Amino acid sequence: MFQSQRIKMLLILMTFVLLTSAFGYALATLFSPPQPQEPVIKGTFAMDLEIADVNDLYSWQIGIVFNAGQLKVLDIAPGGFVGNDYPLFVNSTDSFRDLLLLGGTLYGNVPGKDGAGKLATIVFGYFTEDYVEPTIVEDALKTFLLNSQGKLIPSDYAITLTVAEGS
Repeated sequence: MFQSQRIKMLLILMTFVLLTSAFGYALATLFSPPQPQEPVIKGTFAMDLEIADVNDLYSWQIGIVFNAGQLKVLDIAPGGFVGNDYPLFVNSTDSFRDLLLLGGTLYGNVPGKDGAGKLATIVFGYFTEDYVEPTIVEDALKTFLLNSQGKLIPSDYAITLTVAEGS
């Protein structure tokens, strides 16, 4: 009789624990706050990052700021200013700081590029119709150009970020 009494109590205790856990889970899902949903993208637009009047461009990094509450980076493509000569094209998006860093470089003992052209095309999705367009960061730690000797290129060049035709 002692054995069956212990087994009976053990079964009651296990049933109580299982039912309490299931009841607690049901209450938690019933009363938990709703999970935030990803905003719906209402449309897209493309922006061209272009450079003009540059001499001996070997490496570049451009910082672009945008409001991550209004915009999302969907796609980034190299621009072709240097053709296939830029074997390294990198991008990094930090939505917490609303910053997109783009960069590219030649490698080896080759001359830099002169002239004007497109460095990249960025496609943004927007969550709201009244978004603020992204802009280039003027901070020298985020936006700079280097020549083939590894020196900063003086700021007599022009970098623009404009909405692409047909967007």
